[in-house]
Amino acid sequence: MSIIHIRQITAFLEQVFDDKINMKDWSKKSAESQQVTFLSRSLAAFSIMHLTGISVEESANAVVDGGKDNGIDAVYYHKSSRIFYLVQSKWKQNGSGSFSRSDLQKFLQGVKDLISAKFERFNKKIQDKIDEVDEALNNSETKILLLLSYTGQDAISSDVKQDLDDFLKEYNDATDVIFTKVLDQKSIYYAVAQGTKALPIDVEVMLYEWGQTREPYQSFYGQITVSELADWWEKYNANLFAPNIRTYLGETGVNNGIFETLKESPHNFWYYNNGITALCSSIRKKLIGGANRDSGVFECKDIRIVNGAQTVGTAARAFSLYPDSVQQAKVFIRFISLENCPENFDKEVTRSNNTQNKIDSRDFVALDPEQERIRNELRLEGITYVYKSGEIVHSKDKGFEIEEAALARACSSVDVSYSVIAKGKISRLWDDIEKVPYRALFNGGLTGPSLWKIVKIMRAIGQELDNLKEDRKKDKDHYYIVHGNLFITHLVFYSLPNRILSNFDNLQEDELKLIKRKTSQSVDVLISAVHTLFPDTYAANLFKNLKKCKELHDLCLQLLK
Repeated sequence: MSIIHIRQITAFLEQVFDDKINMKDWSKKSAESQQVTFLSRSLAAFSIMHLTGISVEESANAVVDGGKDNGIDAVYYHKSSRIFYLVQSKWKQNGSGSFSRSDLQKFLQGVKDLISAKFERFNKKIQDKIDEVDEALNNSETKILLLLSYTGQDAISSDVKQDLDDFLKEYNDATDVIFTKVLDQKSIYYAVAQGTKALPIDVEVMLYEWGQTREPYQSFYGQITVSELADWWEKYNANLFAPNIRTYLGETGVNNGIFETLKESPHNFWYYNNGITALCSSIRKKLIGGANRDSGVFECKDIRIVNGAQTVGTAARAFSLYPDSVQQAKVFIRFISLENCPENFDKEVTRSNNTQNKIDSRDFVALDPEQERIRNELRLEGITYVYKSGEIVHSKDKGFEIEEAALARACSSVDVSYSVIAKGKISRLWDDIEKVPYRALFNGGLTGPSLWKIVKIMRAIGQELDNLKEDRKKDKDHYYIVHGNLFITHLVFYSLPNRILSNFDNLQEDELKLIKRKTSQSVDVLISAVHTLFPDTYAANLFKNLKKCKELHDLCLQLLK
């Protein structure tokens, strides 16, 4: 069947991407060479389109294959999910084989050069995308997906897999920011079968402990195995979700929590997870199993998940890595039939399922009486301090929120680890209000006026960092300012004289000048230290790595003397 699949994939790519793929640089090549190159580039474009749901034109524009491409065939930053796609595609006309080790090594070197902002090593196609690349690399929440797409049936070799694992281990030394996905012939064939525009997705689903509602609208609910969700994701990907909700956002803090539960406590997953809501044009229970509510098979036509995209995407990732463990997990799901529903009911269900109030870990801070004490102290000073969800600060000149307070406390601490924790995930500062780090930052020794003062100092540092970033925008070292902002802020606090920190008056002109000078000095010192200790590291991950930041901190303090 391999050759038949290749023929069908070829016909599909030719139909969809005809005249869309830039082939000007290949115009003098032989017809056969042009054909293979067109198909390889189209495959790269389609792979991105399949995973993101973007248009044919957008995906075609992502292709950068050509001379001096450094092994990278397509580049695309998906802003809503904050995922940066870097693609290498291989067209295997005979349907066999996969990636050679040399091809992969070239690709990985290109990835290293790109995330190190060595743009001079790339062709004009990538040079023209510097703004897009810059936007991706400047965002500390960006995840990088290395996408290997090929039309061979063979799995990637153990050597290639080992090289990928070694690369991920090197760059994911603090948090997981780089991931890989492989699309082989089978995966591509599934994707092609769905087409460029999402065809109706019809599935048969086994529901356990199922129930139903008949009025006013038909729905069925129950438990579904996480492995079945993972299978849906592999087959349908972004087409599985309603077009007006966010698709899978990758390795966010919440998603990492879902992942850990699936890995460590699969039996408890049903209890911990909110579940999934799906719409379908119709749903029918099959006769098999009769009226037994223990389990039942249901035919669902044209399903679209409207709530639970993060659960589905994370389930697929967890199942691919820990199938034996995840196999044991189930999750709640409900299917709402639209057969007899009023017009726009589907839109209302989608909107309501994605705008209901959710409890955030920050909300538990409201249980700490110290927060109310601090707010009352600041109220007497005419300053608004907000630590409860739903309240707002009307003027930054006269107020601030808990997030800014926590960052200021983290950066002004003598212990650099708190700023590193905040850079990785700010909510970790208040994950447990009875323990460190929260209790180290917010306790009976903290006064409202002192907190307001360090917030103002942090703002002054931040303003100067913005100026320095703009001044060095064309310098690749500006990434260290972008991602090292909290580390630099910590260095400035560390070097400021106590007289500035100990009085609660407004910042004076001479104090602002000193803060600016210390900020500029700290930036220079940090860049010098990074070049000395970690010249080839990925900036976005460096400042989330506590061990490396402690080494940097020690060297920076020596240089600041």
